[in-house]
Amino acid sequence: MASFVLLAMVIFHQTQAEEDQASMALYDSAKIGVVERTLQLELKQGINEVPLDVLEGLDIGEITLKPLDEKVKVLGIINKEVTGKDLIEANIGKEVTIKLKSGETISGKFLGYQDGKVAIQGNAYYLIEPAEIAYMKTASLGEESISSTYALINADEDGKYFFKLIYRVNGIGWNSRYKLYLGDNAEFYGYILINNPTNKTFENTEVLLVSGDVQFYQPLQVIFNKYYVAESTAGKEVPEGPIQQTKIEAFYLYKLGTVDIGAFETKMIPYIYQKTDFTREYLYENYPYGGAQDVYEIISLKTNDVLPKGIVEIYKEMEDKNVLIGEQMIDHTAKGDTLRLKLGKDIDLKGTTEVLGERHDDHYGYYKIRVTVENFGEESKEVIVRHYKWRGKIIESSISPINETANYVEFKVTVNPGEKKEIIFDYEVSY
Repeated sequence: MASFVLLAMVIFHQTQAEEDQASMALYDSAKIGVVERTLQLELKQGINEVPLDVLEGLDIGEITLKPLDEKVKVLGIINKEVTGKDLIEANIGKEVTIKLKSGETISGKFLGYQDGKVAIQGNAYYLIEPAEIAYMKTASLGEESISSTYALINADEDGKYFFKLIYRVNGIGWNSRYKLYLGDNAEFYGYILINNPTNKTFENTEVLLVSGDVQFYQPLQVIFNKYYVAESTAGKEVPEGPIQQTKIEAFYLYKLGTVDIGAFETKMIPYIYQKTDFTREYLYENYPYGGAQDVYEIISLKTNDVLPKGIVEIYKEMEDKNVLIGEQMIDHTAKGDTLRLKLGKDIDLKGTTEVLGERHDDHYGYYKIRVTVENFGEESKEVIVRHYKWRGKIIESSISPINETANYVEFKVTVNPGEKKEIIFDYEVSY
């Protein structure tokens, strides 16, 4: 009789997970998404076996299932082989789509393998080397059966319980892209690019974008993408509202809102638009060693929104056409900060940097710098002098800085034709 009681206590109850809401954090430092879902499970008293179909193909070591009620306990997450037809056998004779690494897309009926190559009958007969395939979109994932990943959950009593399911999806990532159009005014557009090369679909998902150098245990595969977007559709789309930004630890968190992300999909979402005046200036960047560097013509504009780091394409209106005149990477820029973008070298200005004094000790450095800017042109020019001091702190300067960050200090001088201006300053660095 005692044996019967023991067996009755470990009967497995089958149940299904009902998804309530989902969020996903994407990172610009690695191709990875961290998904968090709220699940409601109807459980029987005792041990329940709960299929988790959404976790198919994922590493169970990167999965967490957290109960939100003290009456239930997760005993483990188990992954097992699924019997039935495999992926190849299940799709023979069915329509598939293959994207090659070259960018070409081939659709047709999948005939299986011939001489180690993938055979497709489309508008022609194709034999494709597997190494040339970027991804293959199939009609079936194999024979339908129970999930190969499931959780064992013990419940004190019958009822409905909520859980947090957290897991990682490798390969998905995001970055920013900006387009600046220069005419009488500046029109500035910002886009979020989300690339999902996986077979996972995320519907009605709250997307959080994390910007910063997040350290993962092992390096993830780096995927380089080029996005080609028609000028008529990409350049003039105005977003519904601004992105929200929060500083957390050493990272920035951007709340993009609720988004649908399809499998094998790249999505470009507009989130910034501003029309503003801009100022033409000149920038001389220099470092704590002697020598001469080029002076660049730049444009400056105030940002109305937070800008995640990304690439800015710069267009200039010429004969009623928008001509691409340059592009460059920008770092994270705060709302209300000044964004400065290089347009090209200026041949009339010359900048020189001299180290007047330098000494070093344990975890300490001291520099005294003289910067000279000379104007060989025929017009007066305002020059921004940016000196990279790498966590240095300014002690004294012959003119007041207009801006100082942890990594650099900026001064502004007006240099008339034939004139030479000097700035002398010193700073110390603690290592």
